[in-house]
Amino acid sequence: MFLLVILYMLFASTFTIGKAALAYTTPILFIGIRMSIGGILLLTYLYFFKRSEWCFNRKDVGLFVQVSFFQYYAAFILEFLSLQWISSSKACLLFNFSPFITAIISFFVLNEYLSRKKIVGLLVGFLGLMPILIAQSPGEELAGTISWLSFPELMLLGAVFSASYGWIVLKQTQRRGYSTVMINGFTMTAAGIAALITSFIVEGMPTIVPPISCFSRSLPWLCQLFGPYGAGIAMFVIYAIVLIFISNIVCFNLYGYLLSFYSVTFVSFVGFITPLFAALFGWLLLGEKIGWSFIASLIIVFWGLLLFFQEELKASA
Repeated sequence: MFLLVILYMLFASTFTIGKAALAYTTPILFIGIRMSIGGILLLTYLYFFKRSEWCFNRKDVGLFVQVSFFQYYAAFILEFLSLQWISSSKACLLFNFSPFITAIISFFVLNEYLSRKKIVGLLVGFLGLMPILIAQSPGEELAGTISWLSFPELMLLGAVFSASYGWIVLKQTQRRGYSTVMINGFTMTAAGIAALITSFIVEGMPTIVPPISCFSRSLPWLCQLFGPYGAGIAMFVIYAIVLIFISNIVCFNLYGYLLSFYSVTFVSFVGFITPLFAALFGWLLLGEKIGWSFIASLIIVFWGLLLFFQEELKASA
């Protein structure tokens, strides 16, 4: 159980670290570099240590393209674009709604059965999003709104839908005989290259922003050593390495390791603690405030998750 807590604490930290990284560069460029490096590392490992898993059938190109686009390209770009205005804790809480979205997509795409209790859990979970969606920060209002939803919220909800569908397609790809490392390696690399091209078209030339602290009277050692823009590059590289290490290496392997001891249902349900850690990290590191809307949504969504997973939790007990 301790390792499960560590897993979701690390997952939560990626939202806070990702938001902090946006202070030094543009979001799409950051995603492009992160995904490209992460994918290449996985492919390198596969080529030298798991050569038997290196296989590909042209008939499955469509599946790989869908995973690359929905799971890594669209989902991550929309998430990081929204993080420019949304707090990391709010982003994490909305992503915790992904089990509900996955169930809805599976119902319509894969014709999977939804029991009455799961439908009630879905409705409760949906209602649980209302407080945090209605309560908008000044930054969200500046970004623009449609009715009671801000553009950043719409982008983040789009990211949740995209990631949820991408996960379903990834599972379909696994059933074709491909290993998870193989799928993620190729799809991450493709998504990273596509994001870099998108960044050049949309964001222009690569931009690195120097730390604000470099312009203060008491310069930190990093600014003194590399200068303002050198310090910005250093911080960008540090955040990229930390995120790749946490999400692509540690969490990826730890999640698979824990599935050999716990059921998928139980591991997914324990993921509810992720927004709690994200709120803590956001408060400690970014000075983000935890309002009543976050707490209200957290409690109601937890109730919805409990109803939704009740049958599976009883079966795995």
